Amino acid sequence: MDRFRLKNIIILILLLLNGFLLFSLSQRRTMQRDAFRRTAEQLVALFEEDGMALDGGAISQAAPLGGAALVRDAAQEERAAAFLLGEALSSSDQGGGIFHYAGAAGEALFRSSGGFEAAGTLAERGVEDFCLDFCKEFSYTPPAISLDSEGSGVFTAVTVFGKHPVFNSTVTFTVERGVLTAVSGTLLPKTGTSVSEEAEPLSAAGALLAFQRMRRESAAVVSTVTDIQPCYELQTSGTTMSLAPAWRVVTDTEDYYVNAYTGAVTAGGARTGEGAP
Repeated sequence: MDRFRLKNIIILILLLLNGFLLFSLSQRRTMQRDAFRRTAEQLVALFEEDGMALDGGAISQAAPLGGAALVRDAAQEERAAAFLLGEALSSSDQGGGIFHYAGAAGEALFRSSGGFEAAGTLAERGVEDFCLDFCKEFSYTPPAISLDSEGSGVFTAVTVFGKHPVFNSTVTFTVERGVLTAVSGTLLPKTGTSVSEEAEPLSAAGALLAFQRMRRESAAVVSTVTDIQPCYELQTSGTTMSLAPAWRVVTDTEDYYVNAYTGAVTAGGARTGEGAP
């Protein structure tokens, strides 16, 4: 009987402890929501003072992305070369981190910095599907394909890493009279190693403050901020590649990108359609 009562007491203590923990967690979440709401209201007021409208509901509560160190993936480069040039490839090491590939459709160069270019008669039929398939296979956003009446045009897609865009990493397709003649850009490996900095990366609110300071100092023409989204910034140094967390600030004129480590703001150009992140 004593054991039975002791067991019940222990169960009751555990239930009370769990209830207390749930209450504490609920209180903490409520305090976090209240703090975020106050921050959003202050940001909206600050932007309004500078003559900008900021949609408070667009301020992301998501944590900033983590940085990543990238290692060159020679096997992926060879697959990309085979996709563009055909399976019967010849390859050679040109030195300086440059690999040359040649195939029935043309030639390509791949560099240790991730840059590449391919030229030739890369696709003569189903060019649009060919480009879309390349983007799907090698992690780019679907490009906004636009060809003139003669079937010529140049269009760009943005690299995607872990479902997030890399704003300064793209691939460009050149089509001449219905023939894909050139593809160039940056090919990143699909995986990387997580890295961390001593400094805590900026939150979305911190990135908006950095953007607001830049806009005030540069007098950039912006009247409305409609969204802010996590993304990456590609950083290269010699043969080293890495991704830094960043935030994409969407405005009525163009997109801006804020490095979450340094707070540096980069203008990304006007949005052009699906190819833009």
